[in-house]
Amino acid sequence: MNYPPIDRTRDVVTTAAKRLESLTPEIVRRGSIHRSQLAEADVRIVVSGTRGKSGMTRRIHDVLCARGYDTYAKITGNHPLSVYNGEEHPIERGERVTLYENASELRSFGPTDALVLENQGITDYTTRLMNETFGHPDVFVITNVRQDHRDTLGGNRAAIARSFARAVPRDTCVVNGERDPELRAYLERELDYVGASVRHVDVPDEHRDIPGAEVVYGIDEVLQAIGEPALSDPLRESLLDDYRVEWIKLPRGRVFNAASVNDVESTEMIRRALVEDDEVVQPLLYLREDRRARTASFHTYLAELHRIGAIEQARVVGSDAELFAEKSDVPVIVESDNPDHAGSILESALDDGWPVLIMGNTVASFMRALEAEIDQRSSAYELIESQRSSRSAGPDDRMRADATGSDEIEFGPSTAARADDPTAESGVLPPSVQLTDAGREQGNRATGLNVEGAESNGDGVAESAKSEGESADERERTTVTGRSS
Repeated sequence: MNYPPIDRTRDVVTTAAKRLESLTPEIVRRGSIHRSQLAEADVRIVVSGTRGKSGMTRRIHDVLCARGYDTYAKITGNHPLSVYNGEEHPIERGERVTLYENASELRSFGPTDALVLENQGITDYTTRLMNETFGHPDVFVITNVRQDHRDTLGGNRAAIARSFARAVPRDTCVVNGERDPELRAYLERELDYVGASVRHVDVPDEHRDIPGAEVVYGIDEVLQAIGEPALSDPLRESLLDDYRVEWIKLPRGRVFNAASVNDVESTEMIRRALVEDDEVVQPLLYLREDRRARTASFHTYLAELHRIGAIEQARVVGSDAELFAEKSDVPVIVESDNPDHAGSILESALDDGWPVLIMGNTVASFMRALEAEIDQRSSAYELIESQRSSRSAGPDDRMRADATGSDEIEFGPSTAARADDPTAESGVLPPSVQLTDAGREQGNRATGLNVEGAESNGDGVAESAKSEGESADERERTTVTGRSS
């Protein structure tokens, strides 16, 4: 074997050493500033888990801000944000995203009373590094434990729970929203091993069917862990309303986009909340090449839904759709992933007569086009219903309504369907039978299931705070929900 000359090897090592030496002071300086900012904060909260992280991060920020804390929150996901006292600052990212983003973003906003950070790690190592180096939390939140990122966090829910638990620094208070009794017991043992305490989130029976209810009740546990009173009853009910799901009505049927929740347990929670009297639905599943473990989960999930009679067939789009159909026991119609075909695929699915439940993955050109087609048809349905209501009001109203046109509406290809977007983006238990623990982050209404549906309006809050006679509870409710109740 030929080795490079010793002089050349020495030159390479010397050059590398000099470069590291030149970088070290800057790295040390940045690290020192970040540690100082963490130490100055009275409250440090890191939100982790499978679903609902973004929504919970934002809602905790809004509550603390409304209670007078100088508050900074960092939200990751499809639309990363820094939020400082209610003001949103989009985070500009390049192709490569690192955990150092947390230090640079916080440095832009100065000292704060409260930090609320979403843990963006998707491996056990990066999850732990985020906690120990960039967050150092007083309170660590596990929203829930679902089957996602199985290739990086663990092959099953117990392994994923262990990854979350082993990432917790010693002496941290953990708020756990996972409701499965066996996983709770497992988390208790793992957290005891690392020297952390745990508070479990309890959801009352009357709200257990609301996907994501554990996020709202988890906020109560977080507040009590930092010595703050729980949410008021009206505010809690308002937040729960944001997580309730209902079908989107279109001129030719009903649809719900649950793809943003990604995992099968959360998808099943949404399906149960939507259907009545054992109604059959038709899945429209989008697959991604880089989410093979997720694809395997949905393969098992659809087979179980078919076995219990919850579906009769499925439509599948995306990577490996033909292989998915070949290996499936469920009748599968393979569709094109051309964004220009999104509207016709939606129409074909609706023509089958079942309500359409969209699931799987979101970040792709086809899915953006599909969402645009749904929005267009939803607006058309609302227009039709408005016309019908007007026509039933009286002769004069009918005359005016008739002048607006007929109920026949033509749908053309969406502009979004043709957009060239370079950012276009995996031991499974049958959840419909065995997994009743789930809460979930509602699909696109509560973002970024990413759950970010209730955003505060800075101007409105400022004005409401000035109103005479308005109670602190009313101001908090307006801030967190973006409206007065």
